[in-house]
Amino acid sequence: MPLRSLLLCKQPETVQLVDRVFKELSIEVEPCTNPQEALGKLTNQRFEAVVVDDEDTAAAVLVLDGVKSLPSCKRCLGIVLAGPQTSLGVAFGSGTNLVIYKPISADRLRNGLRALRVLMGRRPFRQFPRLQVKIPARLNAGPNIEITALIVELGEGGAALRLRESVPAIGALGLEFVLPNKTNVITTSAEVVWRDVRGGLGVRFLNMPSTCSKLLNEWVAAQTIPKHRNVPRRKLPSLPNSF
Repeated sequence: MPLRSLLLCKQPETVQLVDRVFKELSIEVEPCTNPQEALGKLTNQRFEAVVVDDEDTAAAVLVLDGVKSLPSCKRCLGIVLAGPQTSLGVAFGSGTNLVIYKPISADRLRNGLRALRVLMGRRPFRQFPRLQVKIPARLNAGPNIEITALIVELGEGGAALRLRESVPAIGALGLEFVLPNKTNVITTSAEVVWRDVRGGLGVRFLNMPSTCSKLLNEWVAAQTIPKHRNVPRRKLPSLPNSF
């Protein structure tokens, strides 16, 4: 069965984008423009996720608080489409499970939905060519601010990390890591795309040096080459002797 989500948003462009991307991934979208309508549907219908736009903070908080209190939403996950200046206290203050940062794009939604599917205990979508890894990394979040992290998913264009400290969503971060069985350090700028309640962080690589990009792409390609089983050769029948 497809998953069902409720979307509280007044911007038609955002509604259309969310609806298109969600449907690509077999997630139905029920759009609402006001919190009373949203709460009514949440009371009488079942949804796996509720998505709210923080442009109207009061309406978003009202709906997310309702998600926590309604018995029908016991297992419903809360997602906030947040501006980069939205504080974590506001973003996660109403039991939010996932924050996807604006400007909203198809790629940001897809990457955020990957994190959502993991939170729901389901397999990630196959559309995401990312590798499950455990690679120590270091984030530079400003002058003299270095944060240790663990890369748990890695692809050519971005990564998912686990970290114990908070990092800002504004501006670019510095990221450094070494690929398994390699010695060269990969350095890149990174932009925060999503954040989940478990301390997960999704980043998109920005302005990665060409040498680092080449090294990363080659490594990812090598890990994703299918390993074919050794198939025994069939013995061809011998030809009859010529006269």
